[in-house]
Amino acid sequence: MTRVRTTPGRLRALWGAALLALLAACATVPPPAAPPSSASASPFNATDSAWIQLMIPMNEQLLPALALAPPPLAAFAAELDASHRAELGRLKRLRERAGLPEDNVHAGHQMPGLVSEADLAGLRMDPSGLPAKLREHLDQSASLARGEQESGADPETRELAASIAAARAGQLARLEEVSP
Repeated sequence: MTRVRTTPGRLRALWGAALLALLAACATVPPPAAPPSSASASPFNATDSAWIQLMIPMNEQLLPALALAPPPLAAFAAELDASHRAELGRLKRLRERAGLPEDNVHAGHQMPGLVSEADLAGLRMDPSGLPAKLREHLDQSASLARGEQESGADPETRELAASIAAARAGQLARLEEVSP
């Protein structure tokens, strides 16, 4: 019998792919509000929809945590804030194009990489936990982006996922440089 060796990175990737598959299976995708304006419009599949609906709250809920960055992390937190806000603009345009509702279907959920109100309360009391929370967010959002690249159907959504996966790799490396 051959044993497959499982590394922490592989486990995170598998967890991310499984989470994205589960979310895709549970996603409710209403029909678009209006028919596509051109024949070149790309269809969205359940993975695209689930990814968009998860990445928006992941990015939105990270922003208040970034404001709590202690001085050694302040410049890096400002970089993350700018990049995540830019991603949010693109994600929200994709959500609109896909005809997805604006409500947060993940409100109140506890998931890796998703900053909760409890996480924020803890970081307000002790911001030294921010590097670990950032690492978790960056790892998980990179894993989800790879899942979108592999299983998504919409080219623009997959392109954004590729961009986010690449950005997260650089952000993780930078976090290691600036993290105490």
